[in-house]
Amino acid sequence: MSVIGKLIYRLYFQRKNARATLKKFGGEKNYLGMLAAEQEMKSYALNDLEINSGFSFNGKFKINFLTGDRFIHQTLFCTYSYFKFLTPAESGNFSVNYYSDGTLSGATLAILKKRFPNIRVIDVDQTKLAIQSRLPESEFPYLNKKINALPLFKKLIYPHLENDGLSAFFDSDMLFIKKPIEFLNWLHEKYDQSNRAFGIHDVSRSYGYSESEILKIWPIPVRNNINSGMYALYSERMDFSFIESMVKAFEDNFGSQYYLEQLITAIILEKSTDLYLAPKSSYIVLPTEDQVENQIGTLHHYVDESKEFYFKKSWKKQVLT
Repeated sequence: MSVIGKLIYRLYFQRKNARATLKKFGGEKNYLGMLAAEQEMKSYALNDLEINSGFSFNGKFKINFLTGDRFIHQTLFCTYSYFKFLTPAESGNFSVNYYSDGTLSGATLAILKKRFPNIRVIDVDQTKLAIQSRLPESEFPYLNKKINALPLFKKLIYPHLENDGLSAFFDSDMLFIKKPIEFLNWLHEKYDQSNRAFGIHDVSRSYGYSESEILKIWPIPVRNNINSGMYALYSERMDFSFIESMVKAFEDNFGSQYYLEQLITAIILEKSTDLYLAPKSSYIVLPTEDQVENQIGTLHHYVDESKEFYFKKSWKKQVLT
């Protein structure tokens, strides 16, 4: 971007986006109150939160997060909320992996090592080596470009580079409200059948491209509105060559879209011969204030406006009630 372009962006687009954000969250005073509540959440997560669980590096089911200094408090609370409802025996089936997005500071890493030693942290240098080995830029130019340009793509790639077996990915901005019976049952059913996948419904169809554009690249209709905030499959079934071809086809024909990662995740899940989608009424994307206040459902994924309820109320209900 040229110097003039950067100046125009700062003077116009950043201000325009800021005004839209303030309006969405009820004005400046309310928005600042939400940010203050998030800082309270972050302080509690790093200094007071206790995750009492039997999970270890050897758990056969992997739960993976992508995190950094901006999101570590959310990641810790999501981890806490999941294991809060599991018995020690159930917890022992899991390992928890935090993949650094490249922003985990030395101070944060020290806190994780000291206070949460049973969480495996994979630093960004380790992941870069895995990318160079498994996804060399000469063979995967589009994936390398997306990993560098769009952080969301990291959650589709990082957990499966050097893994096999059943792996789940959780977005950090989620909290489990009750024991996730459907997910636990799914994990233990037909454990050795690698054609299975797990997903959750989105609140709307968010794939970035029009239906006609999608069908030109992937002629099999994408049946479901899938949210990529929580999914599970067998890592060895993650076909990076297929993902590369999909990214290339969509971007060469229709340009880049923010939700391309979510679209490709949906296609991969639906390619599985046995896809289970959790009940939309229990695994809730964009919970309402009433659902938060009364703790309705099993999982809440706090996207868009629901982040206000997340920071002001939801995390406190996890530890203070």
